[in-house]
Amino acid sequence: MKNFDPSTLPSSRKGSMMPSKRTSLVLIAMGLALLVGCGPGSTHTAYVSLPDSNAVAALRLKTTANTGSNSSNSVQFTTIVGSPFPAGNSPTAVVVHPAGRFVYVANQSENDLSLFTIDSSIGSLQEVLPRTPTGLTPVALAMDKGGNYLFVLNRISGNISVYSIDSGSGALTAVAGSPFANFANSVALAISPSAKFLYVANPNLASVFAYTINSGVLQPVAGLPVQVGNGPLAITVDPAETFVYVPNSIDNTVSVLSINSNTGALTLLGSFPTGTTPSSVVVLGPYLYVANLGSSNISVFSVAPTTGVLTQITDSPFTGVTAPLFEVLDPNNLFLYVGSQSAKTISAFSIDTSTGALSAISQSASTVVSPSSMSVSK
Repeated sequence: MKNFDPSTLPSSRKGSMMPSKRTSLVLIAMGLALLVGCGPGSTHTAYVSLPDSNAVAALRLKTTANTGSNSSNSVQFTTIVGSPFPAGNSPTAVVVHPAGRFVYVANQSENDLSLFTIDSSIGSLQEVLPRTPTGLTPVALAMDKGGNYLFVLNRISGNISVYSIDSGSGALTAVAGSPFANFANSVALAISPSAKFLYVANPNLASVFAYTINSGVLQPVAGLPVQVGNGPLAITVDPAETFVYVPNSIDNTVSVLSINSNTGALTLLGSFPTGTTPSSVVVLGPYLYVANLGSSNISVFSVAPTTGVLTQITDSPFTGVTAPLFEVLDPNNLFLYVGSQSAKTISAFSIDTSTGALSAISQSASTVVSPSSMSVSK
């Protein structure tokens, strides 16, 4: 076949074979629009405690958010080389330092903490020995946003250990007066965004305790604890530091408490129905997400900003995970990660930030054994 020679075209047609400046700009704009439609992508590392394996799993999370369709957002899970990494006996809680250099793990059957350094290139872990002693049966961890202090809830000894964190090495040093008295069988704690207050949930007493924080030192708030529903298993504070939320596993409700911004004192505003056996709670903007272990779904509520009244959004509760034990928000607040107790997986849901609705993502990560907690690096 003879090659096409544009010089044989009439002059009026020659120009049409080459894009004008205006056409070029249009094509560039179309390309940019396509790129924007594909949405931002980001990569994070996540660490998952595995009590039955005495180990910590490490995952790489590659996310893509499509601005045009919430349902087409995706998460790719990749196991980091060397995972899972050995920890102490029955590691039940894990938290990543905000600087992304250290991981702390509570070993509940060993009564101590593991400190791991993170390989900045691949995300693998290296434990730094010796381990740090705690009280009896450490079950939950909390850290302030600045990464200055680590708070450890000791279930059997009924107290809270507090450690200052060396920013260079990650080493822990107990603050003066630690451990601080609480009550036996408390299971969850949460620090307020300002790091002024610490809240603790106790299922046996159906109560929430509160403490003020001063350079890591805890002081009980007068007049507390406050009663909530039966069997509180988790607790969180909203970013505006206005409300505390507590899922009550026996009552199948979530309690909403208002915070006195000066003293940290709590007032129960009400309790609202959830699914069966609510086990975890997270808050994102005006929406509250409650994982229901028994009914294998997630209840999503809109929150009235002044009264704290909860209203289930359209299509709530959302399915797509079996026996959800815990929830963790993606650092970009576009995804919700959920650990399944019976399926032994980490699943992901895409969040529609305009409505609060969830869309299950098909890919998940197997943890082989039941995961107990998860923390994601920024």
